[in-house]
Amino acid sequence: MRVISGRVFFRGRLEPLSIGIDEAGRIAAIKRVLRGDEQIDHGDALILPGCVDLHVHMRDPGLRRKEDFPSGTRSAAIGGVTTVADMPNTVPPVTTTAALDAKAAELHGRATVDYALYAAPQSREAVSRLGNAAAFKVYMAESTGNLEVPVPRLEEILRAAEAQPKLVVVHAEDPGKFTKQKARDLRGHDAARPKAAEDAAIATLARIRDGARVHVAHVTCLEALNSVPAGATCEVTPHHLFLDSSKPLGARGKVNPPLRSPADRDALWDAFRQGRVDAVASDHAPHTLHEKGEPFEEAPAGIPGVATAFPLLMRRIRAGDLDLPRLVSAMAARPAEILGIDRNRHRETRSIQMWVDAVRGNGSLLPSSRVPPRRNDRRRWGGQLRGAGPIDSFFGVTDDHDAWTASSIA
Repeated sequence: MRVISGRVFFRGRLEPLSIGIDEAGRIAAIKRVLRGDEQIDHGDALILPGCVDLHVHMRDPGLRRKEDFPSGTRSAAIGGVTTVADMPNTVPPVTTTAALDAKAAELHGRATVDYALYAAPQSREAVSRLGNAAAFKVYMAESTGNLEVPVPRLEEILRAAEAQPKLVVVHAEDPGKFTKQKARDLRGHDAARPKAAEDAAIATLARIRDGARVHVAHVTCLEALNSVPAGATCEVTPHHLFLDSSKPLGARGKVNPPLRSPADRDALWDAFRQGRVDAVASDHAPHTLHEKGEPFEEAPAGIPGVATAFPLLMRRIRAGDLDLPRLVSAMAARPAEILGIDRNRHRETRSIQMWVDAVRGNGSLLPSSRVPPRRNDRRRWGGQLRGAGPIDSFFGVTDDHDAWTASSIA
């Protein structure tokens, strides 16, 4: 048995404990003192549950110029994420069983961390055919991939998913509330796809949801959060918590739904800190530097974040603006529950991350491109979040192997 020791987050608090990992890669025991064939004492390092990221766009198989699956999942491991759920608006889109099977075959054996695959059913009939997907994703408005589903068809999909039952993750914006004006900057993008569109879509979703398991993706403002129906779950992204439309980001800050005002960001942060949001999900969506350098109206929407989300929020803990149990709930325990991951397998068990409890106050925090140097890694832009003060990732364990080891990443 392999035994690792440190400050373990267990049963809602940090304690000096030892964790015994058996030959199958599962935790066999958590005690004050354990003896094993291999003893590794990490001293004051934090030993935390591995994060579950409910919302990533890894770009494989059809857009590898932006990012491939090995590169993206290594970035996840750097950020303490040991499970990712990959969205279906890839090339080709995962709307059929053939596309789902082909994507699963293409990704097999190429990931550093555990992963789940979404499908995007476009009809009631497709729901039953795509039953092997981990969950479904439905777009109420146009975004990357052009998979928008009108409300009557969405209602049919919800009824069919309810019968399985299967989780339905919803991109909630009402296109009827969009303006016709071309957005040329972040404030214009916010105005073109306003908060009212998000609020209206979630209100519609509440009306037609009935008993379906619904999760609202990337909530951006308090008004939308207040509209999430009882019994549904929701997520926020790190970019909507840390960035806003006043930042001089240009097209690098272009994302759907848009970055909102500083006041909206502050209100969203307060709601998250108070426990009103179920999960933090990165909505990791990398593009090339060339694409993000295009004129604003032509540049693609999307911001990377799978490597930066957890470290940024750890920084807020060090600043006294967030507590560790809230963060572990939002990025590990609760997402695992939402996705239906066996708590005995994941929560505080098989997937572990470790963090040095120290913050160095200069430089940029873990850009997404900071992964072991490989050919594809320099294609992506990932440094949008700067000046937060880095926290060192010590190492991550997925199943029975070290996913990433580093004494200093900054």
